[in-house]
Amino acid sequence: MASLPIPSSGLTKIERQAAKEIALARATGSVLAAREAAKIDALADVAETALLAGAEVASLEGLLLARNPNAAGLGYISAKAYIAMGNVVTRMGRRL
Repeated sequence: MASLPIPSSGLTKIERQAAKEIALARATGSVLAAREAAKIDALADVAETALLAGAEVASLEGLLLARNPNAAGLGYISAKAYIAMGNVVTRMGRRL
């Protein structure tokens, strides 16, 4: 919303009060929008961190399996890690 200056001269008391309330409503809207944007940024940061960590786990799992094909338990461990990271992202989204 564009905020236009409201001249104070020549206005009645009711018009000045209305202008103040409109300005307050606009400022409140801007603050609420900034808060929501901050929540989205925080969630995006957590999700990005989880994705990068998941990629590292997958890379390490692949490397270890290439070195020792009999290491079957690695898939279970990495799957549990992915689930745990997903749970952190989900809880973060619910708290916001």
